[in-house]
Amino acid sequence: MRLARVASLVLAALPAGARAQDPGEAAVAAEAAPSPGAGPAGSRDGRAEEWIRLRREQLGQQAPYRPGWLERQMLSIEKAERPGILEINYKGFYPRVQSIASGSRNAIGVRLWHPMIDGSRLSVHGSAFYSLARYQFYDFQAGRMPHAEGAFPLRSVKGDDVYELGQLGRPGSSRLILYGSLRYQDYTQLNFYGLGPDSTSKMRTTYRLKDTLFELVAGYQPNRRIAVTARAGYLDSSVLPGTLDDSPPTEDLFDEASAPGLTRQPDYWLLTAQVFLDFRDEPGNPHRGGMLAAQVARFEDRKSSRFRFDRLGVDARGYVPLGSPQRVLALRAFLARDDAAAGSRVPFYLQEFLGGSHTLRAYQSFRFRGSELLLLQAEYRWEAVPAIELVLFADAGQVASEGRELKTSDLKTDWGVGLRFKSFKAVMMRMDVAWGDEGSRVLLRFNPSF
Repeated sequence: MRLARVASLVLAALPAGARAQDPGEAAVAAEAAPSPGAGPAGSRDGRAEEWIRLRREQLGQQAPYRPGWLERQMLSIEKAERPGILEINYKGFYPRVQSIASGSRNAIGVRLWHPMIDGSRLSVHGSAFYSLARYQFYDFQAGRMPHAEGAFPLRSVKGDDVYELGQLGRPGSSRLILYGSLRYQDYTQLNFYGLGPDSTSKMRTTYRLKDTLFELVAGYQPNRRIAVTARAGYLDSSVLPGTLDDSPPTEDLFDEASAPGLTRQPDYWLLTAQVFLDFRDEPGNPHRGGMLAAQVARFEDRKSSRFRFDRLGVDARGYVPLGSPQRVLALRAFLARDDAAAGSRVPFYLQEFLGGSHTLRAYQSFRFRGSELLLLQAEYRWEAVPAIELVLFADAGQVASEGRELKTSDLKTDWGVGLRFKSFKAVMMRMDVAWGDEGSRVLLRFNPSF
């Protein structure tokens, strides 16, 4: 009892502010409270005071819990935050691993990006890539380019045809679009099986395509949902024998009649107009909304009238949440049509194609080519966790050669399953396994399907 009285006297002697104890101090006082039958009062009182002092020092030295590096990375993945590795750069040079063209396999390269230099509207972008299939790609743009909040602009690959319309990013605060673009690409192993829907896989050949494109791009974006652009440029192409050892070069099995442009490749003046409507909630990782893009292009043969043609393309996509944002039905319809001028033909290497990781996924890249094309796609996407998505998909499409009607009664089809790793804003990596009439394919890519 005397010890209890001593402890109460010690607490009474403390400043008034110290008497309002937190849970830790309450535990100290509880541990300092004597039990009946303890030893001499002096020694017990000294030990109690020393114990109280030590415990208070420990409480004062405690710091908030801070997770380690590995735990921070795991939390970042769990929350689907953008991994910091994508921001690694040296003076605006960003290392990248990605696909640069259908059939290229993955490529290693670097992208240069300096948006809004010194607070101005001027941005500079460039890239250089070399792939496992020995494909090369280089481009450079400077001016008022469309981009979203400092994010990379769209690479100029395939910027002269319809497919890339659906991949355009939202511009930043500038409504005016005005920039110059230069692109060079060397694709060494492009497949060609013949034109039209009746081509067979046994007729596989390869060719090499080199082309250089100069463009001036102007446009206007009144708001974040609508963009209108016009392009004027010059396209120089050359076709060479393919470098793949197990496939014959295209000129061994085809001629100028069956593959227009095989022996002589025209240089083109290129004029293009595009309209882009975007109502997706997040363009790189949409869960609801839709997108509609349309393009009209004129390919004017610079030296003759043998290869003049016009192109019309429409790309429509919709994303419907099924009860929750974690379950989404994604739909796409893509139509392209080339109309050659009287007495002219469309070069085989410029005609639209089906086959590859973005169209008919169970078929080889460039499996079907034609002057008219229809593609229908559907995906059921389920986010098991924010950073991981499981997918069930189906593709259907058909092409038509020049002078023939597109028959929707005999569509080429495939189906498959996929696994996606992504951040909140973009798909970082995807693996698709697809099955079709010509077998199955496993695809690993670092971009979205659509």
